[in-house]
Amino acid sequence: MTLIKVILPTSILAIEHTPLLKALRVHQVARWTAIFSVHEVVFYKEPTTGYTEFQEHEKLIKAHWNYFFTPPYLRKILIPPNPALRYVGALPPIRLEAFNTAKRPRVGEIRVGLVYREPDGRLHAHVGGRVPYLVKDGCEEGLRPVRVVSVEKKLVECVEKPAYLGPRLVFTTSLHEALEEVEKTSDFIIATDKKGSVPSTSEVLRVCKSRVAILFGSPKYDLFEIAQQEGISLIDHVDYVWNTVPGQRVVSIRTEEALVITLGVVNVFLSSCSER
Repeated sequence: MTLIKVILPTSILAIEHTPLLKALRVHQVARWTAIFSVHEVVFYKEPTTGYTEFQEHEKLIKAHWNYFFTPPYLRKILIPPNPALRYVGALPPIRLEAFNTAKRPRVGEIRVGLVYREPDGRLHAHVGGRVPYLVKDGCEEGLRPVRVVSVEKKLVECVEKPAYLGPRLVFTTSLHEALEEVEKTSDFIIATDKKGSVPSTSEVLRVCKSRVAILFGSPKYDLFEIAQQEGISLIDHVDYVWNTVPGQRVVSIRTEEALVITLGVVNVFLSSCSER
């Protein structure tokens, strides 16, 4: 299985002038990365972004991310009232497969539950409804898949089947820091740029079933310009520079547009991995 990380600047929010548009931009990144089963999203601060602005972006992204990737039936428990979330009702739901369950628990159904330990030591789980369920056997606390054993007795059991709950969220204070982080956990690092080469079949097959990090520039500066501003050589940190939109007929492609296009292209290429 190929694990994909994407690295984006928080400045994708800076060019939006209303809270609604900022919320929409975060939603697009969350929705598109979830569609393609992205493992992790790293947001970095670029040099032209002030630290206070970066912190504001981080706070806004985290608030929406937690909302989007919390099961709807657990939001009242896990998501406190937050003025920053006032526009989430206008945004389409992410609709992860793991959240596609009945409104109320049904026997045999696997749901994402919030498993926690009571003072008496027993494990319980919120799985929807007002009354928590008792966990039949021991398992780790937190959000995890459980199977409904009995609705009448309010009983569930943990299951080993993993559930995709959206990309892990990471923030770094520079592109350089982001590169240092992904270098520790990636087999291949790919930069995206309109001056890069079109991905070849051999390159794509090489990254099959690997840990891949894909980098994106900002609305104003490409990755090479950002790296230069930080005093580093981008080419020393990446394995490939890909142009996933050859023959573009616009002056520039927005970061979030490049994200969904690139993930779509890579997803088609990587589908051949399962055939090898």
